[in-house]
Amino acid sequence: MTQPQSRQLGTPTPPPLTGAILAGGYSRRLGQDKASLPLLGKPLVRWVAEALAPMAPECWLITNHPRRHLGLGLPLVMDLWPFQGPAGGLFTSLFYAPTPWVLAAAVDQPCLAPEVLAELTARAIRTTRPAVVCQSPWGLEPFPGLYQVRLLPQLESFLRRDRRLTRFLSVCRPEIIPSEAVLRLDPESRSFFNFNTPEDLARAIAWLSQPPY
Repeated sequence: MTQPQSRQLGTPTPPPLTGAILAGGYSRRLGQDKASLPLLGKPLVRWVAEALAPMAPECWLITNHPRRHLGLGLPLVMDLWPFQGPAGGLFTSLFYAPTPWVLAAAVDQPCLAPEVLAELTARAIRTTRPAVVCQSPWGLEPFPGLYQVRLLPQLESFLRRDRRLTRFLSVCRPEIIPSEAVLRLDPESRSFFNFNTPEDLARAIAWLSQPPY
């Protein structure tokens, strides 16, 4: 019997992923809800969801404000540990995920490079580490990142004393894609751009209006 071509060529099968978009913040500096913010004709969260979709067809919005987000067209999951920042959102994602891995991103990351997401997924296929993240010019980047659900007990213990996710990365010892490799995939590091001010929003619109580099 003829095997599928990918098996004949020895191509590893991508791991099953659940997508999680974390939207549990207050958006105080921007002054309005980020997930539903119109951005070039569609809500901000849709930009993130569409970027994750090729890797994670099932994508959730992790939120503390579900009534605000009912019309966004995504499954909504309430934070189990509300108002704990991104680490709390990641905890909720790992708790509910039906797959071994969660591909997590922040709601205000509309410029995710497909090449970065593909490299994260490729690393997850062969790593023995429980997470895969990127090193940008600014340091370790929790998002976008891949996390195994087996991290849940460790993250719960960590959240009882700290909520800074960058510190959790030093505890869980992820596989790190080095900055030189990341810059080849995303030369301006747009994947790690978060916006909190109207000026940041204008910058994101300018980037998204350009053709992909």
